[in-house]
Amino acid sequence: MDKPIFDGMMHSGKPDLEALYRVGKITMVTRAFVPNYAALWPDELGLPLAEWYDTVLPLVQAPRGVVLIDHEKWPYGTQAERQATAAKYVTLYQEIKSRKPGWRIGWYGDPIRRSFWDSIKDRNTNEFRTWQAQNSDLGAIMAPFTDVYMPSLYFFYTRDTASETCDYVGRYIEEHIREAKRIRRVYGRLESPIYPYIWWRKHDETRDLDADVWETIVRTVLEHADGLVLWGGFQQTWSEVAPWWQTIRARLTDKRRTQ
Repeated sequence: MDKPIFDGMMHSGKPDLEALYRVGKITMVTRAFVPNYAALWPDELGLPLAEWYDTVLPLVQAPRGVVLIDHEKWPYGTQAERQATAAKYVTLYQEIKSRKPGWRIGWYGDPIRRSFWDSIKDRNTNEFRTWQAQNSDLGAIMAPFTDVYMPSLYFFYTRDTASETCDYVGRYIEEHIREAKRIRRVYGRLESPIYPYIWWRKHDETRDLDADVWETIVRTVLEHADGLVLWGGFQQTWSEVAPWWQTIRARLTDKRRTQ
């Protein structure tokens, strides 16, 4: 299995993972990418001014040509809101592509809305079908304007308090990737890869995930998706011996051993 693993991490002291392991950097672009963002994108529920694109995009490093756009302020509560949100993504895509036509653009989380409990239900239940319908509301509009699918597959539980729930982590991961494939097949372009965002920490940041849970997440993503993006490391110092990294490193080709 030789699927790409990408770097979206923020550690201080992080080595050059591209040079060492062929782990390419994917930059996350947010509304606040530049200090004066409020003047360039004044309404977080709306869209940026032309000056935001003209200011931000020249500053973005995209060594692999893939860029993630992360904006988590638009509403999703009703079908009308989901469709309006999807239309905003289309505008973002068109404005970015007019300036950076060579970039491949993905959206953090969308059009697959993360839902642990709905995704592990039987596929014939109302909960599962409602989750699919919400994804379709977004995907029908967004998928033609999605070059890379980047569903957020962070996890919420650890075995000390929710051991039985942790047993569903593989199903949770697999169903979200399956749903991304459905949206891609029905509404999008089959050549658009699926690179889920994963994180070795519990979603509330209180502790690392259990080793077996993290191993299951990595293995299941690499089995069912086209690759993965590693996130995390905010206000943390890089450690080559961190257990989570050993799980990843075991799957990498060390360029120093192959040259």
